[in-house]
Amino acid sequence: MALENYCKNCGHRILQNEPYCRGCGVKTIYSGNNAEYVFIPPIYDVGFFNFDIDFSPYIESKRKDFKYEICSCGYLNRLDNEFCYMCGANRSPSRWEKIINKKTKPVFSIDNVLCECGAVNSKENIFCEMCGAQLKEEQVSFDNFSNFDLDFNDSIFCFCGEENEKFSQFCKNCGYPLANYGKLDDLSILCTCSFINDVTSDFCGQCGENLKKEDVKIICVCGHKNSRNLNACEVCDRPLNPKRVLKTRIICSCGQVLDWDSEFCLNCGKDIKKTIMRKNSINNTIKSIKKVFR
Repeated sequence: MALENYCKNCGHRILQNEPYCRGCGVKTIYSGNNAEYVFIPPIYDVGFFNFDIDFSPYIESKRKDFKYEICSCGYLNRLDNEFCYMCGANRSPSRWEKIINKKTKPVFSIDNVLCECGAVNSKENIFCEMCGAQLKEEQVSFDNFSNFDLDFNDSIFCFCGEENEKFSQFCKNCGYPLANYGKLDDLSILCTCSFINDVTSDFCGQCGENLKKEDVKIICVCGHKNSRNLNACEVCDRPLNPKRVLKTRIICSCGQVLDWDSEFCLNCGKDIKKTIMRKNSINNTIKSIKKVFR
């Protein structure tokens, strides 16, 4: 079994089964035959292996027959290795290098991140300093006050969270109708989840919300609908603007979207309150008759 990620002569990255280093041409331990290779185990678990091996008795006693030295990345190297097999660090930097760059060797600790290529990186690094691989996903940042950045004094908010001008017919983000749903067969209740229910429904057919009273949600710019008593979004933790509200609405048979307590349709003049009362009365009578014959 072999373990050699970097050339011991020049420190160039070595890929598996490369018989010669691409940096300096020196022969590597990888070849086509089945020769036995020297396996250099790690002192610590740094991502590649999970061996519980303690070499401290050898190191502390400074035994003459122990011809290995621990690199700061946690791997054993032969004393004559100029570069670490695992992290490629220059183990014998020149005086000039010591003056210019005091941190020639990477220091491995819990706070550091080990890349798959073997390089030790600072935990602040997003990309590996050795191979350029991405070490961690960039954290998505957002403006905590984005819910308060309103474009209009009197806005209407879509179910997707987009702010639209009061008299807009369709949402500028998702195209959802805002003021008119077209001609319907009868009166309907538009729930805060955007589902259209029959006016006699007790609960929403999609989210189960009680339709016998007006429901109010505060919608965040992320699109999540929050209860009106919350100060911060349940999903993204942004502070909520109480002006960004979605309410249960009434849709007239002509398609006009009306407030919950509207008495008459502003478009066709239909008596909304009276029609709803009549339909609920008929619906309750039908339910009573069904119970009798059960």
